[in-house]
Amino acid sequence: MSIIHTIEEIDATWNENLNKKTMKLKKYRIDDIADLNRSCISKIDTISDIEYLDTSNITENVIFDTYMLNIDNAPSRAQRKVSDKTILYSTVRPRLKHYGILNSPKDNFIVSTGFVTIDIKEQYKEEIDATYLYLLLTQPSITEYISNIADTAVSSYPSINPSDIASIEFKFPSYGIQKLVANIWSAFDRKIELNRAINSDLSVYKKAKERKKSPP
Repeated sequence: MSIIHTIEEIDATWNENLNKKTMKLKKYRIDDIADLNRSCISKIDTISDIEYLDTSNITENVIFDTYMLNIDNAPSRAQRKVSDKTILYSTVRPRLKHYGILNSPKDNFIVSTGFVTIDIKEQYKEEIDATYLYLLLTQPSITEYISNIADTAVSSYPSINPSDIASIEFKFPSYGIQKLVANIWSAFDRKIELNRAINSDLSVYKKAKERKKSPP
C-alpha cells in the first residue's frame, strides 16, 4: 500500500464519518488499556546471554546501540522483558526523548528498569493500536506535560513515576482509522531509517576513500 493511497483512505474515511456524524471517540486512561512494566527477568528464566538496551541508547525511536552481555555480568537495571509493539518511555529527563516502540525484538532483548514498558492488554488489541498510542504519547504537548511533572521530582534529577504515564487519558477513533494513521507513520519511519542507513554507508565509504588517497 502506497503512502498516498493510505492518506487518501484516511481522508475519505474521516470525511465520510464526519458527514454521517458517526465519528465517535472513546476516552481511555493508559492503564485501562495497557500493562505497565508487565514482565521482568525472574529466577525461573533460563536466559544466559542478553541483548541489553539502556535508556541513553534510544532517542525518538532510533536505537543507537545495544550491548551483548552474559546475564551474570549484566547491570542490575537490565531487568525488563519486552515483546512486539512494546512502547518504551524513559522515566529520567523526559525532554531528552528517550522513547520508542519495538518491532519483533528477540526473545533475549532486555531493557533497563529506567524505562516504563507499555504493552496493550490482550482484551484491547482489536480496539487500540500500539503504534497509534505511541504517537499520542510522544506528541510535543505530552512530552512537555510529562517533563513538567519530572521537573517537580524530589530526586536530584528530573524523573517521573510509572503512575504519571498510567493516568494520562487519550481519545481514540475507530481501530481502522488508528491503523491507517499508524501505517502512514510507519512508512515514513522506514523511509527515514533507510535514508539514515544510506548516509551512514556513504560516510564510511568516504572515509575509506580518503584513507586510500592518503600517503603511507
